[in-house]
Amino acid sequence: MNGEPRYEADYTGRQIEAAHRVLIDVGQVLASFSDCLVVVGGWAPDLLLADADEPHIGSIDVDLALDAGKLNEGRYAELLKLLLDTKRYRPGEKEFQLVVDVDLQDGEEPVQVEVEFLAAKDVKLKKNKPKLLSNFRVLQADGCRAAFHDPVEMKLKGRNVRGAENTVKIRVVSLADFLVMKSHAIGGRDKPRDSYDLCYCLEQYSGGMEEFAADWRKRLAEKDVARAIDILQEKFADVRSFGPQQLVEFHNSPDADEQARHARRAYEIVQKFLRLIRAK
Repeated sequence: MNGEPRYEADYTGRQIEAAHRVLIDVGQVLASFSDCLVVVGGWAPDLLLADADEPHIGSIDVDLALDAGKLNEGRYAELLKLLLDTKRYRPGEKEFQLVVDVDLQDGEEPVQVEVEFLAAKDVKLKKNKPKLLSNFRVLQADGCRAAFHDPVEMKLKGRNVRGAENTVKIRVVSLADFLVMKSHAIGGRDKPRDSYDLCYCLEQYSGGMEEFAADWRKRLAEKDVARAIDILQEKFADVRSFGPQQLVEFHNSPDADEQARHARRAYEIVQKFLRLIRAK
Protein backbone atom coordinates (compact mmCIF):
# COMPACT_ATOMS: atom_id res chain seq x y z
CA MET A 1 0.00 0.00 0.00
CA ASN A 2 1.29 3.46 -0.90
CA GLY A 3 1.23 5.81 2.06
CA GLU A 4 -0.99 5.91 5.13
CA PRO A 5 -4.69 6.57 4.39
CA ARG A 6 -6.04 9.81 5.86
CA TYR A 7 -9.47 10.25 4.29
CA GLU A 8 -12.65 8.20 4.20
CA ALA A 9 -12.31 7.84 0.43
CA ASP A 10 -8.91 6.17 0.87
CA TYR A 11 -10.63 3.03 2.18
CA THR A 12 -11.76 1.22 -0.96
CA GLY A 13 -14.06 -1.78 -1.12
CA ARG A 14 -11.37 -3.99 -2.67
CA GLN A 15 -8.90 -3.19 0.12
CA ILE A 16 -11.48 -3.85 2.82
CA GLU A 17 -12.51 -7.17 1.25
CA ALA A 18 -8.87 -8.22 0.94
CA ALA A 19 -8.14 -7.36 4.58
CA HIS A 20 -11.21 -9.29 5.72
CA ARG A 21 -9.89 -12.34 3.87
CA VAL A 22 -6.57 -11.97 5.65
CA LEU A 23 -8.41 -11.82 8.98
CA ILE A 24 -10.07 -15.15 8.16
CA ASP A 25 -6.74 -16.56 6.97
CA VAL A 26 -4.85 -15.52 10.11
CA GLY A 27 -7.62 -16.92 12.29
CA GLN A 28 -7.08 -20.34 10.70
CA VAL A 29 -3.28 -20.33 10.50
CA LEU A 30 -2.90 -19.14 14.10
CA ALA A 31 -5.81 -21.12 15.59
CA SER A 32 -3.43 -22.85 18.02
CA PHE A 33 -2.43 -19.40 19.32
CA SER A 34 -5.95 -18.09 19.85
CA ASP A 35 -5.31 -17.67 23.58
CA CYS A 36 -2.37 -15.36 22.84
CA LEU A 37 -3.95 -13.07 20.24
CA VAL A 38 -6.56 -10.32 20.24
CA VAL A 39 -7.73 -8.54 17.11
CA VAL A 40 -7.47 -4.79 17.66
CA GLY A 41 -7.55 -1.77 15.37
CA GLY A 42 -10.20 -0.89 12.83
CA TRP A 43 -11.82 -4.31 12.62
CA ALA A 44 -13.12 -4.15 16.20
CA PRO A 45 -16.08 -1.80 15.60
CA ASP A 46 -16.82 -3.44 12.25
CA LEU A 47 -17.08 -6.90 13.83
CA LEU A 48 -18.70 -5.98 17.14
CA LEU A 49 -21.16 -3.42 15.77
CA ALA A 50 -22.22 -5.32 12.66
CA ASP A 51 -25.89 -4.41 13.21
CA ALA A 52 -25.34 -0.68 13.73
CA ASP A 53 -27.63 1.73 11.91
CA GLU A 54 -24.66 3.28 10.16
CA PRO A 55 -22.22 0.71 8.71
CA HIS A 56 -18.62 1.02 9.83
CA ILE A 57 -16.07 1.74 7.14
CA GLY A 58 -14.07 -1.42 7.88
CA SER A 59 -10.30 -1.75 7.78
CA ILE A 60 -7.62 -2.28 5.16
CA ASP A 61 -5.11 -4.04 7.41
CA VAL A 62 -5.08 -6.48 10.34
CA ASP A 63 -3.74 -5.51 13.77
CA LEU A 64 -3.00 -8.25 16.30
CA ALA A 65 -2.16 -7.65 19.96
CA LEU A 66 0.10 -10.32 21.44
CA ASP A 67 -0.16 -11.48 25.03
CA ALA A 68 3.56 -11.69 25.78
CA GLY A 69 3.01 -13.61 29.01
CA LYS A 70 1.75 -16.58 27.01
CA LEU A 71 4.47 -16.50 24.36
CA ASN A 72 7.43 -17.84 26.29
CA GLU A 73 9.64 -20.83 25.44
CA GLY A 74 9.86 -20.12 21.71
CA ARG A 75 6.13 -19.74 21.09
CA TYR A 76 6.60 -16.22 19.68
CA ALA A 77 8.97 -17.52 16.99
CA GLU A 78 6.65 -20.47 16.36
CA LEU A 79 3.73 -18.08 15.78
CA LEU A 80 5.66 -16.16 13.12
CA LYS A 81 6.93 -19.36 11.55
CA LEU A 82 3.38 -20.64 11.06
CA LEU A 83 2.57 -17.59 8.94
CA LEU A 84 5.84 -17.66 7.00
CA ASP A 85 5.53 -21.39 6.31
CA THR A 86 2.33 -20.77 4.34
CA LYS A 87 4.53 -19.03 1.72
CA ARG A 88 1.87 -16.30 1.58
CA TYR A 89 3.27 -13.97 4.23
CA ARG A 90 6.56 -12.09 4.04
CA PRO A 91 8.23 -9.22 5.93
CA GLY A 92 6.83 -5.76 5.20
CA GLU A 93 8.47 -2.35 5.15
CA LYS A 94 7.95 -1.86 8.88
CA GLU A 95 9.81 -3.94 11.45
CA PHE A 96 6.60 -5.13 13.16
CA GLN A 97 4.77 -6.10 10.00
CA LEU A 98 4.14 -8.97 7.62
CA VAL A 99 2.40 -8.48 4.29
CA VAL A 100 0.38 -10.74 2.01
CA ASP A 101 -0.92 -10.29 -1.52
CA VAL A 102 -4.60 -11.10 -1.98
CA ASP A 103 -5.88 -11.93 -5.46
CA LEU A 104 -9.61 -11.17 -5.43
CA GLN A 105 -9.92 -12.87 -8.83
CA ASP A 106 -11.78 -9.88 -10.23
CA GLY A 107 -9.42 -9.17 -13.10
CA GLU A 108 -7.54 -6.47 -11.20
CA GLU A 109 -4.16 -6.43 -9.54
CA PRO A 110 -3.81 -8.28 -6.19
CA VAL A 111 -4.20 -6.15 -3.05
CA GLN A 112 -1.34 -6.04 -0.56
CA VAL A 113 -2.55 -6.29 3.04
CA GLU A 114 -0.44 -5.52 6.11
CA VAL A 115 -0.55 -7.61 9.30
CA GLU A 116 0.90 -5.73 12.25
CA PHE A 117 1.85 -7.12 15.66
CA LEU A 118 1.47 -5.05 18.83
CA ALA A 119 2.18 -5.57 22.50
CA ALA A 120 1.96 -3.58 25.70
CA LYS A 121 4.86 -1.24 26.40
CA ASP A 122 5.78 -2.82 29.71
CA VAL A 123 6.34 -6.39 28.48
CA LYS A 124 9.36 -8.19 27.12
CA LEU A 125 9.22 -10.85 24.44
CA LYS A 126 12.07 -13.33 24.57
CA LYS A 127 14.12 -13.22 21.40
CA ASN A 128 14.61 -16.34 19.35
CA LYS A 129 18.27 -17.34 18.82
CA PRO A 130 19.08 -17.37 15.98
CA LYS A 131 16.44 -14.80 15.00
CA LEU A 132 13.74 -16.14 12.71
CA LEU A 133 13.50 -12.78 10.91
CA SER A 134 16.26 -10.21 11.04
CA ASN A 135 15.10 -6.77 12.21
CA PHE A 136 11.59 -8.00 13.08
CA ARG A 137 10.11 -6.67 16.31
CA VAL A 138 6.69 -6.21 17.88
CA LEU A 139 5.38 -2.64 18.11
CA GLN A 140 4.97 -1.79 21.79
CA ALA A 141 2.04 0.62 21.91
CA ASP A 142 0.55 2.83 24.60
CA GLY A 143 -2.74 1.43 25.90
CA CYS A 144 -2.25 -1.97 24.28
CA ARG A 145 -2.49 -3.71 27.66
CA ALA A 146 -6.23 -2.91 27.62
CA ALA A 147 -6.74 -5.36 24.74
CA PHE A 148 -6.46 -8.28 27.16
CA HIS A 149 -8.78 -6.92 29.84
CA ASP A 150 -12.01 -8.46 28.54
CA PRO A 151 -11.72 -9.68 24.91
CA VAL A 152 -14.77 -11.03 23.10
CA GLU A 153 -14.61 -14.46 21.46
CA MET A 154 -16.56 -14.70 18.25
CA LYS A 155 -17.00 -16.80 15.11
CA LEU A 156 -16.14 -15.15 11.84
CA LYS A 157 -17.25 -16.41 8.43
CA GLY A 158 -15.89 -15.48 5.04
CA ARG A 159 -13.35 -16.25 2.36
CA ASN A 160 -9.68 -16.66 3.11
CA VAL A 161 -6.71 -15.40 1.09
CA ARG A 162 -7.06 -18.22 -1.42
CA GLY A 163 -10.81 -17.64 -1.83
CA ALA A 164 -12.01 -20.65 0.17
CA GLU A 165 -15.02 -20.23 2.46
CA ASN A 166 -14.19 -20.80 6.10
CA THR A 167 -15.32 -20.17 9.67
CA VAL A 168 -12.80 -19.30 12.37
CA LYS A 169 -12.84 -18.38 16.04
CA ILE A 170 -11.09 -15.17 17.01
CA ARG A 171 -10.82 -12.94 20.05
CA VAL A 172 -11.60 -9.26 19.51
CA VAL A 173 -10.89 -6.39 21.89
CA SER A 174 -14.05 -5.34 23.72
CA LEU A 175 -15.48 -1.99 22.67
CA ALA A 176 -14.84 -0.39 26.06
CA ASP A 177 -11.18 -1.44 25.85
CA PHE A 178 -11.01 -0.46 22.18
CA LEU A 179 -11.97 3.07 23.25
CA VAL A 180 -9.09 3.07 25.74
CA MET A 181 -6.69 2.07 22.97
CA LYS A 182 -8.12 4.61 20.53
CA SER A 183 -7.78 7.39 23.08
CA HIS A 184 -4.10 6.55 23.49
CA ALA A 185 -3.72 6.47 19.71
CA ILE A 186 -5.25 9.95 19.40
CA GLY A 187 -2.78 11.15 22.00
CA GLY A 188 0.24 9.63 20.29
CA ARG A 189 -0.11 10.00 16.54
CA ASP A 190 -1.74 11.92 13.68
CA LYS A 191 -4.22 9.54 12.04
CA PRO A 192 -7.68 11.08 11.36
CA ARG A 193 -9.36 7.71 11.35
CA ASP A 194 -8.76 7.41 15.13
CA SER A 195 -11.32 10.13 15.87
CA TYR A 196 -13.74 8.52 13.42
CA ASP A 197 -13.49 5.13 15.15
CA LEU A 198 -13.84 6.64 18.62
CA CYS A 199 -16.91 8.72 17.77
CA TYR A 200 -18.46 5.90 15.77
CA CYS A 201 -18.39 3.50 18.73
CA LEU A 202 -19.69 6.09 21.20
CA GLU A 203 -22.56 6.95 18.87
CA GLN A 204 -23.51 3.59 17.36
CA TYR A 205 -23.27 1.15 20.26
CA SER A 206 -26.79 -0.07 21.07
CA GLY A 207 -26.06 -0.19 24.80
CA GLY A 208 -25.30 3.52 24.76
CA MET A 209 -22.16 5.31 25.85
CA GLU A 210 -23.47 5.09 29.43
CA GLU A 211 -22.30 1.49 29.46
CA PHE A 212 -18.80 2.45 28.34
CA ALA A 213 -18.71 5.24 30.92
CA ALA A 214 -19.75 2.86 33.69
CA ASP A 215 -16.98 0.46 32.67
CA TRP A 216 -14.34 3.20 32.69
CA ARG A 217 -15.63 4.62 35.99
CA LYS A 218 -14.93 1.28 37.69
CA ARG A 219 -11.37 1.34 36.37
CA LEU A 220 -10.22 4.86 37.18
CA ALA A 221 -7.30 3.44 39.17
CA GLU A 222 -5.91 1.80 36.02
CA LYS A 223 -3.17 3.93 34.49
CA ASP A 224 -4.29 3.26 30.93
CA VAL A 225 -7.87 4.34 31.65
CA ALA A 226 -6.83 7.42 33.64
CA ARG A 227 -4.48 8.46 30.86
CA ALA A 228 -7.20 7.87 28.23
CA ILE A 229 -9.50 10.28 30.07
CA ASP A 230 -6.77 12.92 30.24
CA ILE A 231 -6.16 12.57 26.49
CA LEU A 232 -9.84 12.96 25.63
CA GLN A 233 -10.14 16.02 27.85
CA GLU A 234 -7.15 17.59 26.13
CA LYS A 235 -7.78 16.61 22.51
CA PHE A 236 -11.55 17.34 22.53
CA ALA A 237 -11.54 20.48 24.68
CA ASP A 238 -13.16 22.58 21.95
CA VAL A 239 -14.60 22.22 18.44
CA ARG A 240 -11.32 23.65 17.15
CA SER A 241 -9.24 21.11 19.08
CA PHE A 242 -7.23 18.33 17.52
CA GLY A 243 -9.78 15.53 18.04
CA PRO A 244 -12.81 17.16 16.37
CA GLN A 245 -10.65 18.52 13.56
CA GLN A 246 -9.33 15.01 12.91
CA LEU A 247 -12.90 13.88 12.21
CA VAL A 248 -13.29 16.84 9.84
CA GLU A 249 -10.15 15.78 8.00
CA PHE A 250 -11.22 12.15 7.82
CA HIS A 251 -14.54 12.95 6.11
CA ASN A 252 -12.74 15.52 3.94
CA SER A 253 -15.87 17.42 2.92
CA PRO A 254 -15.36 20.57 0.82
CA ASP A 255 -18.47 22.12 2.39
CA ALA A 256 -17.71 24.46 5.29
CA ASP A 257 -21.07 23.89 6.97
CA GLU A 258 -20.58 20.12 6.89
CA GLN A 259 -17.08 20.51 8.29
CA ALA A 260 -18.53 22.52 11.16
CA ARG A 261 -21.16 19.84 11.80
CA HIS A 262 -18.51 17.11 11.97
CA ALA A 263 -16.41 19.12 14.43
CA ARG A 264 -19.40 19.96 16.61
CA ARG A 265 -20.60 16.35 16.56
CA ALA A 266 -17.20 14.99 17.65
CA TYR A 267 -16.86 17.58 20.40
CA GLU A 268 -20.36 16.99 21.81
CA ILE A 269 -20.10 13.18 21.68
CA VAL A 270 -16.84 13.07 23.60
CA GLN A 271 -17.87 15.76 26.07
CA LYS A 272 -21.04 13.79 26.85
CA PHE A 273 -18.93 10.67 27.41
CA LEU A 274 -16.62 12.53 29.78
CA ARG A 275 -19.58 13.91 31.76
CA LEU A 276 -20.98 10.40 32.12
CA ILE A 277 -17.65 9.13 33.43
CA ARG A 278 -17.63 11.89 36.06
CA ALA A 279 -21.24 11.22 37.06
CA LYS A 280 -21.74 9.59 40.46
